[in-house]
Amino acid sequence: MASNNNSSAMFAAAVYESDTGDRMALLKFVEKLKTLNKRVGGVLQEATYNSDNQMNGLNAIDVASGRRIPISRPVSNSSECSLDVSALAETTEIIRQAIHDRLDLVVIEKFGELEQNGKGLIDEILQTIVEGIPLLISVPKAALPIWQERSGELGSVLSFSEEAFEEWWQDLAP
Repeated sequence: MASNNNSSAMFAAAVYESDTGDRMALLKFVEKLKTLNKRVGGVLQEATYNSDNQMNGLNAIDVASGRRIPISRPVSNSSECSLDVSALAETTEIIRQAIHDRLDLVVIEKFGELEQNGKGLIDEILQTIVEGIPLLISVPKAALPIWQERSGELGSVLSFSEEAFEEWWQDLAP
């Protein structure tokens, strides 16, 4: 996927598909920036698994502290997972703090169904953009048109790879 780079915009969509190879690329990129003493904040996601190695939930990971917040867990007697609204509120606070601290980069995994419908972290995502703080957000390929509409078709569109993230980051440097 080409990097349609709008160099005046300080944000990028890291687009992935269900068959995207290295879904850890965002985490690896964040860890690399942290070793370079960059101030990175935001929220990544981590699947949790049961003893049968079946996914049974989702944690949000506070990039700055490493703290894990259970955001989705199975509903009893069901294979469906339920979003914990209070946990979602905690994730919004993580992003608000990153904006307040004017970090070098905010990462958000992901532009999910709630955000696509104007809920979830959408206010914090757009506030990060408005504040001019670099933002890297993972976006499912199917949701790319919605992302582009919400972001005014600005920003870069990247393939989901460490190399693409690093190239984008280098292009942001003065």
